[in-house]
Amino acid sequence: MRAPVLLALLLTAAGCGEDSLALLQDEASDCPEAPVMRLGAAPSAAVVLNAYYLQEEAARDLRRGRTASPVVEETFAKVSALGAHAVRTTGYNDGADKRGDSAIQVAPLQYDEVSLRGLDLVLTRAAAYGVKLILPLGNYWDAYGGTRRYVEWAGLPSPVEGDPRFFTERAVIDHYKAHVARMLSRENTFDGLRYGEHPAVLAWELLNEPRGKGLDPEGAAMRAWVDEVAAVVKQYAPGHLVGTGEEGFDTSLAGYDELFWRGAASSPFFEGGSSFRRNTASPFIDFASVHFYPELYGVKRDDTARAGAHWFFEHAAIARDVGKPLFIGEFALRNREGFSLDERRAMYRGWFRCAWRVGAGASGPWMFANDSRPDEWDEFTFYYRDGTVPADPRNRYADLVVEATALSGTR
Repeated sequence: MRAPVLLALLLTAAGCGEDSLALLQDEASDCPEAPVMRLGAAPSAAVVLNAYYLQEEAARDLRRGRTASPVVEETFAKVSALGAHAVRTTGYNDGADKRGDSAIQVAPLQYDEVSLRGLDLVLTRAAAYGVKLILPLGNYWDAYGGTRRYVEWAGLPSPVEGDPRFFTERAVIDHYKAHVARMLSRENTFDGLRYGEHPAVLAWELLNEPRGKGLDPEGAAMRAWVDEVAAVVKQYAPGHLVGTGEEGFDTSLAGYDELFWRGAASSPFFEGGSSFRRNTASPFIDFASVHFYPELYGVKRDDTARAGAHWFFEHAAIARDVGKPLFIGEFALRNREGFSLDERRAMYRGWFRCAWRVGAGASGPWMFANDSRPDEWDEFTFYYRDGTVPADPRNRYADLVVEATALSGTR
C-alpha cells in the first residue's frame, strides 16, 4: 500500500470524531519532513521495543536447570508478530542485589558464568527469531548496579546514584573499558559466536542515559569519556553500530526553539554537563540518541504533544548536521496518572508519525512486557497479551506499533 493512502487510513481511524484527540495527534505529528537517515540496514523509522529484563529472566531459567527461557521465547515471538525490527535490552547486570541470581559482573572483572549464559541465550534466540538487538553496556542509574557500583568498586568515598566520578576517575574509566572489552570478546556458549561480531546485534550503547550532572558545564569531560569508551567498542565490535545511549540533553539552547522550551518546561534539558551535539559529533559514534519522558522532565501538560514533536525534529536536524541518524531510544507517558489512555494513544500515534516524517533511524516506546510481568512494576508498560488482537485496549499500544511498522521503510 502506498504511504499516503496508508497514512490517511491511520489518521482517520485515530480521530474517532473527537476533536481534542485529533488535535493532540496533530500537535504530536507536526514535524517537518526531512531526508531519511537509516540506522544501519534497518528500514527508515524502524520500531524498536524496549524489553530490558531478558538477560535477567534467561539467567534465572538457566539457573533452575532449564535449557530455554519461556519469557525470552514469548517476548521475541510477540516482537516478531508485531513487526518490530529490534529489541533494546540490557547488556549489563552489575547489581549487588542480583548476585547469585542474574548479576553478570559480581566483583571487578569477576563474572558469574550462568548469568553470562543468560545473555548468550538472549543473543542466540534473537537471531533465531530474526530480531536485532540494541544493547547498552551499563547504566547511569542504580538499577542493575549503575555508575555508583563502579565508584564503590574503586573504593572512592560516598558514592551516589549517577556519580560523576564514573566519567572522570582514571581507575573507574579503566575498569569500565576493561569490562567492555571482556564482554565484547566473549564467545557465546550456545552458538560459538563472539559478542563483538554477533549478527543479532544491531548496536551497542555506551551507557543507559548518561547525564552530565557534576561535570563541566561545556560537556568536555563527557565528550572525552564518550570518545575513550566508544573507541574500545569500535575496536572489539568493528562491524556494529555504536551510540551513546543519552537522553538528548544539551549545554545551551543553540539550535533549539528557545522561545518554546523556555515556556514549555522547567527541566534538565539544557543545564549543561553533557552536550548532545558534541557527543553525537564524536568520530566513534555512529548514531544520535534521545529519550523523552515529558512528565518526568517537567513539561507542562498542555505542551506535551508539541514538546515531543520539537524534541524529535530538533534533535534529528542537529544529528543530520553532523551526518548521523537519530535513534529515539525511549519515549513514554505514565499509565496510572495524568493523561487518559485515549490521550496517550493520540500522542504516541503522532510521535511515531513524527519520527517517520523527520527520517529518524528508529523509535522505541517504553516498555514492552511479557504477559506474566505485573503491570505495577513499571508505570509505562504495554503488552500484546495471549489470545488478544493488538487493538485490544488491555494491550494499550500494540496496534500503534503495528501501524508504525507499516509506515517503516515506506520512504
